[in-house]
Amino acid sequence: MTDDRTYGGLTCDEVRDLAGSFVLDALDPDEAAAVREHLATCPEAHEEIAQLGGVVPVLAASVPVVEPPAGLKARVLAAAQADLDDRTRAATRLPAPTEPAEPAGTSGAAEPIAFPGTGERERRRRRPVAAWVLGIAAVVAIALLGASTLVLRSELDQAQAYQQSVQAVIDVSTKPGSLTAVLTADGGTGTGLAAIDSAGTVTMAMQDLAPTAGGQVYEAWVIGGDGVPVPIGSFQVGNAGTGAMSASGVTATSGAVLALTLEAGPGATTPTLPIISKGVATGQA
Repeated sequence: MTDDRTYGGLTCDEVRDLAGSFVLDALDPDEAAAVREHLATCPEAHEEIAQLGGVVPVLAASVPVVEPPAGLKARVLAAAQADLDDRTRAATRLPAPTEPAEPAGTSGAAEPIAFPGTGERERRRRRPVAAWVLGIAAVVAIALLGASTLVLRSELDQAQAYQQSVQAVIDVSTKPGSLTAVLTADGGTGTGLAAIDSAGTVTMAMQDLAPTAGGQVYEAWVIGGDGVPVPIGSFQVGNAGTGAMSASGVTATSGAVLALTLEAGPGATTPTLPIISKGVATGQA
């Protein structure tokens, strides 16, 4: 039977319906406050809250940490790239959206939302704890999957950004009078390409760098025949290990060295050793 007693603005049946979301902290603040007020004033014990509340830490402690199979990340990234390509192609062919036709016999007013009847509410009230456990496990799994998808999408976006920055370097390198350099790791990691056009604009693309933290930046330097390092620009690096920069006003001749250092923040005037990566700028043959 249903229970129409109201405490804190909610009936006991409404609290039972909200129990799963309440223990997962998935209610908005007003709903959560109403449930707490009901529990504090209702003479019924509401054992389902205590039972469900005990499930969450058990799930967290009992789910084993499993190493993903080799190649999973590559397959997911490839699938995401294919999906992105499909969406791009589809976007060039889709017609302009049209307003959906109004069903015959309606006045345009929104249909009322059908709330559960007495029988459905009784069925929910009697739902066994095992059903709630499965529901909670599903919510946790979906949340974890969503977080993993966001990480993979972020890495895909960074990979695409690096590909675009490499193409930008190549475009500069084909211009008459340009200098190019291949930067290689100097006792650590970090490789890349750079090009300086005849107007003094440098474009650089780097990979395999350690992520920056806080205000850290990678600073690029040009070292001419006098051996004095001149800062030319900086950038930060995310988890993908890639970075790019473009700066103007660079004075360099063939044989100049392009170098990269890790600095505590932007604005360095002298490089902090060790040099992370470096390469010699040369002109077109």
